[in-house]
Amino acid sequence: MPDDRFAFFDPKKSTAARLSSRESLDPAKPRAMSVSALLAGVKGALAGAYPGSVTVVGEISNFKFHSSGHMYFRLKDANAAVDVAMFKGRAGKLKFTPADGMEVLLVGRVDVYEVRGQLQLYAERMEPCGQGALELAFRQLCDKLRAEGLFDPSLKKPIPKFPRSVGVITSLTGAALRDIRRTLRRRWPGIAAYVVGSLVQGPGAAGQIASAIKSLDASAADYEIDVIIVARGGGSIEDLWAFNEEPVARAIYNAQTPIISGVGHETDTTIADMVADLRAATPTAAAEQAVPDAADVRRYADELADRMTRRMRDSVSSARQAIEAVGRSVVFRDPMSSVRTRIQRIDELSLRARGALGELLAGARADLAGPVNRLAGLHPVHQAAAARARLDQSQHRLTWSLGSRAKQTGDQLNEMLRRLQACSPVHRIALARQQIDAAARQLEAMSYRAVLGRGFSVTRDSDGNILRSKDAAIAGQTITTELSDGKLTSVVGNTGVKRKKTPPPSDEGTLFD
Repeated sequence: MPDDRFAFFDPKKSTAARLSSRESLDPAKPRAMSVSALLAGVKGALAGAYPGSVTVVGEISNFKFHSSGHMYFRLKDANAAVDVAMFKGRAGKLKFTPADGMEVLLVGRVDVYEVRGQLQLYAERMEPCGQGALELAFRQLCDKLRAEGLFDPSLKKPIPKFPRSVGVITSLTGAALRDIRRTLRRRWPGIAAYVVGSLVQGPGAAGQIASAIKSLDASAADYEIDVIIVARGGGSIEDLWAFNEEPVARAIYNAQTPIISGVGHETDTTIADMVADLRAATPTAAAEQAVPDAADVRRYADELADRMTRRMRDSVSSARQAIEAVGRSVVFRDPMSSVRTRIQRIDELSLRARGALGELLAGARADLAGPVNRLAGLHPVHQAAAARARLDQSQHRLTWSLGSRAKQTGDQLNEMLRRLQACSPVHRIALARQQIDAAARQLEAMSYRAVLGRGFSVTRDSDGNILRSKDAAIAGQTITTELSDGKLTSVVGNTGVKRKKTPPPSDEGTLFD
């Protein structure tokens, strides 16, 4: 027989035995339940009391943003507090970032977290009190981007005055594209514009706009795009919200090509406006600031031409006056005048010297008989001859110097006249006319009409399209054949070819100029 004294100890059986013995000892006490059963009953009671969502207002405290993307915090008022969990799927749709001390309006379900045995709210929606979620999100993102320097005016890139091409990012079906196209053609008809269609509101719009900016910026060098316009028409803050999102702001900031933002109306301000290199009040204003006005440029060119003409006229007049002044000078008209004056003066001095010397000689001849012989070699006649030789030499040198200066001055005047003629508008117009004639001859040589003159012809259908094969002609269709000396009209016979329907053209990625 087994000995019950050596049976193995079983704590579950022991507890059940004790409970059974207690219940048997005191049948008036209720039966005990487990903690799980108690919490299950509480959950059921809560589900019955709050079968749907509840709306609660309170202040956030102990906020934690888990690495999984879930949010955990406490919602409290002056007298009580309750734990709140908001899972990643719901938290990712918030337009603002919750923080401690923020008063919020929360919609969620009431339940019990069994692990801790505590009451908890599972948030489904949340928005700040006193201001909208979009307004708070706008302010928070502005503070963040401003701290990073994305709004720094010193980092704004200048908009080129004469862009070669313009990139446009907007909706292909909106009025903004029509306004931009009309403005570009009116102000600067020769500009080429490359359009990238994108959503401008709703889910996914911010990602498409940012992707379009990166694509146009990466291709700017290949397509000679010097400025990019990001635009859409007016609307509510919800409609414009795509331009307030961080991906768009960072795409604009990182772009190497200058960007003009033309979003909404004049009173609308988005984060894209603050990050862009230039903010325009409307899409039309963005197009006006992207290109110059051809009429203004033409007027400025005319003013420059008039100013150049006046300056050239003044320069010619000044040169003519200088030449006339040189011609009126005494030295230029009679270069020997000064020489003759000096010769006459020398003659007068010579006569006076002769007279004085004669008087001295007459008075001193008696006592100067001895020195006469010595003075013979120093007679004034000999000195006058030597002086006249020196005078002739000086006269020759002066004549040569004046002739050389006159020739040099004439050469300088001829060079000035040659330069003035080279700068003349008549000369420049003649050169331009020669270039235009050469281009016209080249265009005439490349024209298809030159090919017609060699015996070829061009055949078009009734819509003016060139027929490149017989399969393109339809029976009964009127066709026109162009020859070198005129056109012939004929009707196509039975070819057995049926017209194929042509799909309507798509506006995706259209190019207009």
